[in-house]
Order: sequence, then C-alpha cells, then structure tokens
Amino acid sequence: MNTKPGKNHRLRFAARSVEVPPFLEGRVRYRIRAEIRSLRWPGILAVAASVAILCGVLIAYQFGHFRFTAGARESYIASLSTRIATLMRVGLADHINCAFFRDYPEPPPTVEDFAGTLNPQYAGLIPIVRRQVPLSYQMTLAHECLYNGRTFVHFSFKKDSNILSLVITRKVAGETFRTGGLPPELVHSGLPIYRTSVQRFQVTAFETRDHLVYFISDLDHEENTGLMRAVSPGARDFLSRLEI
Repeated sequence: MNTKPGKNHRLRFAARSVEVPPFLEGRVRYRIRAEIRSLRWPGILAVAASVAILCGVLIAYQFGHFRFTAGARESYIASLSTRIATLMRVGLADHINCAFFRDYPEPPPTVEDFAGTLNPQYAGLIPIVRRQVPLSYQMTLAHECLYNGRTFVHFSFKKDSNILSLVITRKVAGETFRTGGLPPELVHSGLPIYRTSVQRFQVTAFETRDHLVYFISDLDHEENTGLMRAVSPGARDFLSRLEI
C-alpha cells in the first residue's frame, strides 16, 4: 500500500498512544526468557534475531492495529478527551476523526468545488475562512459530517503533515463555555476566546448564540490563537446572521 508521507507521520504519532494488550507483551517476554534460559554460545545470533523479531511484532501491532481498526482510533480519541474540558472535546474529536486520519485526494478539490457541494446555508463561510488562512495551506475539506450523533460543518487546510480545522456545530440544550469551568484566555472584538491543548493539538473556541466554533491545529499556541483571532470576527458575524 502506498501511504502518503503526511499520513504516515500522523499514524506514527498516534500509534505511540496505543497501549499494547497485556497478553501480547506477556507472550513476547515469555519467549525472550525461554530463549535466554536455553542460551548457548552458538545460539547468540539466533537469540538476538528472535528478540529483534519479537520487538518488531510489538511495533507492527501498534502501528497496524491502530491503522486498521476503528476501535483503536476511538480509544485514542477517548484518551485525549478525558484530559480536556467537556466542551473542548466536541471539536477536537471531530477534527481527529474527520481530518487527522483522512486520506486526502491529490490534487484536492478547488474552492469552487467545495462551494458547490457544501450546504448552501454555510457555503458563504468558505471565502471568509480562506482569506484568513495562509495561502501556503491548501483547502482540503469543506463539508458537513456526522460524528457521535452531532452534525458538524468542517473546513480543513493542509501543508505537508500540518492540518488546520475550523469545526462548527450547533449547540444542544444547556451548552455554553460560560459555565464550563474554563475561563477565556482572551477577549477579541468583544468575543471571549477559550483555549486548551493536549499532546500535539492546540484548540481554541468561541460561541455564538446557537453555535460552538473551534479552531484546531498542530501549530504552536501563538500561531493557533492568532489564526482564531483572524477568523473569529467574520465567522461570528456570518453565524449571527443565520441565527436571526
């Protein structure tokens, strides 16, 4: 299989967080101990080769199991989600599920293609977002998706292995950052902006009356927050007009 370099990088990173099942690790350790007990000088090279092969099994399990099973992917998302505030989990989980592990077509669709296929209610957001994200990042996704029972409007941009996402979802009853126990990091153009991070992911967010809005990337804190500052006024005004 010809897996693209960017996705290889993301899979290797995520695989480090997948726990090897105890039965497999125990089996490997048992085999190594058995080889050592029967060690004779002529067998040193054979034992070394066995150890290398068995260690390779562990690595291959982590990489392959993570890559090919939805359960392992969900375990990875869950392991990150428990380490951040509840409302921040909403956007991060969709970013990881929908953008982080996606196979992107080459070349990607054009902005015009995206505008023609996205729900017309939200298509006007495309030029607003595109203007604020550096042109060195290609727009690779603009669609509606469903994850964990919620509908999201999701825009993503890609440069090499770096992926940026703007994720928008309608609130359900009672959802607000104001009571989520996470104080805003800053107020920009009268809009409180909230921030958190976990592993490589930086997450910033704000809310309108009816929507939760997230900007998620693997950039550093300052770059991610700067992009949210750039995107948020236009996105807020656009969504507020939908809510009238």
